[in-house]
Amino acid sequence: MVPVLLLLALAPIDAEHDAPRPERPYTESVSELEARRHDFGARWRQPGTGRRTLREEARATVLEAITRQLMPAWYGTPWEFYGDSQTPGTGSIACGYFVSTVLRDAGFRVERIQMAQQRAEYIVKALAPPKKTWRFSDRPVSEVVDRVRLAGEGLYVVGLDYHVGFLWNDSARVWMCHASYLGEGKVLCEDALSSPAMVSGYHVVGKLLEDGMMDAWLEARELPCPPGLRRRPAPLPQ
Repeated sequence: MVPVLLLLALAPIDAEHDAPRPERPYTESVSELEARRHDFGARWRQPGTGRRTLREEARATVLEAITRQLMPAWYGTPWEFYGDSQTPGTGSIACGYFVSTVLRDAGFRVERIQMAQQRAEYIVKALAPPKKTWRFSDRPVSEVVDRVRLAGEGLYVVGLDYHVGFLWNDSARVWMCHASYLGEGKVLCEDALSSPAMVSGYHVVGKLLEDGMMDAWLEARELPCPPGLRRRPAPLPQ
């Protein structure tokens, strides 16, 4: 008889269910984070404030809220190409709308609809600084994931041939969090190394929550959205 421990070792890991689940209602999380943003903003404007320390505190707060509350609340929401739901678990949502809606609800001033309809390249350019943006052409997924590991713990946005989503390095694993058009077609967070959606001829990865993005959050300034196509016209991969 095969030992129980060996059976457990051979059992596949369900990465989606290893990801954190929200601890409170979505609207409550959004309201709480907005209240925190106002508090941070007031402190940011005070003379003599240690801005570097305050920015780091704000960055940690936003990262925790997005990865532990906002994104998990969307898990299981159906994907559709033109889905534009603003309420987790209701209707459907496309990959670009998932990214732009989560960022808007995290307190970033983004044009949700305009950003959602951009090519992934434009979305990354709008959110990440050039020095924290990496491009890969015809490279294995493992190389992309290794670069994110090397760049450190935090939240990233990844653009692929016909898709966009978040990459989250939690220091133990790199997750692909996205509105997936594959399989059952739903929002999920899965191991980036084994995510079918990560298979792409092109990857562009940008690190989020860098200083410029956080300063805009603290000052309630709008994040720019570079002009792009109204809709991504390319067909979905079969």
